[in-house]
Amino acid sequence: MNTYTVTSISESPAGISVTVLVEEDGASAAAKAAEAQYLITRELWLWGKMKPGVILAEADYLQMEHNAAFSRAIARMKSILSYSGQSRHNLAARLAQYGFDAEICEEAADYAVEHGFVREEAQAERSAEIYLHRKYWGKRRITAELAARGYPEEVIRDAIAAIPEEDFRRALHAIIEKKYGAPPKDPGEMQKMVLSLLRLGYTGSEIKEAIAEF
Repeated sequence: MNTYTVTSISESPAGISVTVLVEEDGASAAAKAAEAQYLITRELWLWGKMKPGVILAEADYLQMEHNAAFSRAIARMKSILSYSGQSRHNLAARLAQYGFDAEICEEAADYAVEHGFVREEAQAERSAEIYLHRKYWGKRRITAELAARGYPEEVIRDAIAAIPEEDFRRALHAIIEKKYGAPPKDPGEMQKMVLSLLRLGYTGSEIKEAIAEF
């Protein structure tokens, strides 16, 4: 049975730093003991006013390891979100790229949602509006982009539904007018325009209706 002895403990703005001497029962003299150091946020510190010399139960030591990893994941999560909005799914995937265990990644992603760092509904709605008004994308293209960014199907559906149908119609008219002035009369050019609009995420019926309105 291993022995876990606290050898030092200190506090800083980053949290509580604790060093634990891990002595392996039955190991050779050279490999008998090793120190492990952990930094845990105050929010995740569960052990009260601990002092050097305290011997931890194995369950406490394992919890300390976990909370230290979780503390690092939360710090990394905040760094990721400081320069880029993420869905919960993509945030967990990004954390995994930094070597965190799957369990820690999922916990940190849940923490981000629960504490308001990730607001999928608001983020998806804002992104959908940007794609529509700045890029003139239709529903299909917006849906595909939000799905690629890891937003759940129901969040995407609600984000699309929050945009008035008239806004999509106006965007389609605007991109036709901006790129072509008016629908071309040449059949070959008309086909090119239709294919381009399909790639922007508009349906054939939406394009046909817009052309008729011109």
